[in-house]
Formats: sequence, C-alpha cells, structure tokens
Amino acid sequence: IPWTTLLIGLWIPNFYYRGLNQFITQRTLAAKSLRQGQLGIIFAAFLKLLIPFIIIMPGIISWQLYKAELTAPGATTDQAYPLLIKNLVGPGMRGFILAAIAGAVISTLGSLLNSVSTLLTMDLYKRHIKKDADSRSLVRIGRWATLVFVIAVCLIAPQLGNPKFKGIFNYIQEFQGFISPGVLAAFVFGLFVKKTPRFAGLTALVLNVPLYGALLIWARDIAFLNRIGITFAAIAAVLALITLTRPLREPVTMPEQKGFDLTPAPALKWLGPLVIVLTLALYVIFR
Repeated sequence: IPWTTLLIGLWIPNFYYRGLNQFITQRTLAAKSLRQGQLGIIFAAFLKLLIPFIIIMPGIISWQLYKAELTAPGATTDQAYPLLIKNLVGPGMRGFILAAIAGAVISTLGSLLNSVSTLLTMDLYKRHIKKDADSRSLVRIGRWATLVFVIAVCLIAPQLGNPKFKGIFNYIQEFQGFISPGVLAAFVFGLFVKKTPRFAGLTALVLNVPLYGALLIWARDIAFLNRIGITFAAIAAVLALITLTRPLREPVTMPEQKGFDLTPAPALKWLGPLVIVLTLALYVIFR
C-alpha cells in the first residue's frame, strides 16, 4: 500500500472500528463504571500490540515457505495460515488450534449478531415502527432478526471464496469504505463542532455510499485506504459547509448523568504512555 495511506487513510477505519462500531462500544458500555470501561479499552489497546506476532509474522513465514502455492492460479492469501497449520503442525496440536479458532469465531459471531439485533430492535423497531413495544416483543423481534441474519450470512459466505474478491480481508476492508468515513465524519462534527445541525449527521451517512461507490467504480487503481481518506475529506467538507451556512443558534450540550462514577482510573496515567512506548519499541525492532 502507498505511504499516503499510513498518514491519512489508515486512521479512519481504526477510529471508526475502535471507537464508534457497535461491536466494540456495546461491550464498553456494559462496564459497571467509567473506570472499568477505560481500563478495558487500555487493555484491548495493549493486546493490539501483539498483532504483529499473531498475524503479520506468520503471514511472512507462510509467504517465504509457500509462495508458489499462494500465487498459483485461483489461490488467495487467505490460504496462508491454513498452509502453515497443514504442513508444520502435528495432528494433536492441529485439533487444538482448530478448536481455538472455532471458539474465537463463534464468540465473535455471537457478539456481532447480538449487536446487529440490538440495533434493529432498539434503533429501528422501537423508535420508528412500534414505539410502545414491550420488552417481550423486543426480545422476540431480536431473536427472529438473529435467525434471519444467520441465514443471510450462510448464503453469502460461500460466495466470498470467488477470486474476484481478492480474499476475505480485502472484501471486508472494501465494504467498510461504504460505512466508516461517513460515521466517523458525523461523530467528529457532533463531538467537536458544537453548532453542527442534526441533519448533518444523516447527510454524512447518506452521502458516504454514493461517494465511495463512485470511487470504487471509477478509481479502482487507487488503494482502498486512500479512497476511504478521499471520501472522508469530501464528507467533512460538505459538513463544514452545512455548519457554516445553517449553524445551530445555541450549541447542544449533553445532559448530566447522575449516579455514574466518572472518576478516571489512576492506572491510565501510566498505562497510556506505556502503550505508546511499546508501540514505538516494536516499530524500532521490526522496521
């Protein structure tokens, strides 16, 4: 990927996924206090530092050992890890690794389906379809929604093996481009530009799809992270124009939350800098 993606494009999907994705925020909001939520996020950031050892280095090893298989006609880089397991790991340990992967996949899928059903029942069904829905009907709708989403995923998943998608990772990143720039732009203006009107958020979400879709069709040679960066910049420019032309008369302030521990965790004073130091150390070691 070009160096420009590391300066601009790479940050957009990361900010979106780590801070604004329902999959992550729903777990954070389940914390008993602000302190526990902060410590959980910091611990997750520390685990993120292990990614070079868990994902990137095995991929490099697989490329060095099995480059011919990975570049064969019809092959994709999705086969890198399975090739390592197949050729280098014995039968007993192979079963253990398979069980661990299956557990991780099931856990992730369960959390994802829970997040999707929550969005459907609370943000769509209860807010726009049946505002007086009781808890029992919401649970029932959530269960049916989960079943429908599982069936849909089972129908879509086999199609992702098609070489035209260039691997599942590439497909996921490309698809997120239809979501992450608009969501991030909406939240950035909502959090930091106090006079941004409410309809600007909806504008960002709606504008994201045609903008990124146009780039995907007519600028496929541009790296996907750069396309995400261009989309984000264009949406931000539109939101800035909306804010300048139709600003709110009075800034919107968040209501004060009673009965919630807002005391920051003392450990954050040294955990945050420690994560930064470890990140720089890993860069110096593996550059």
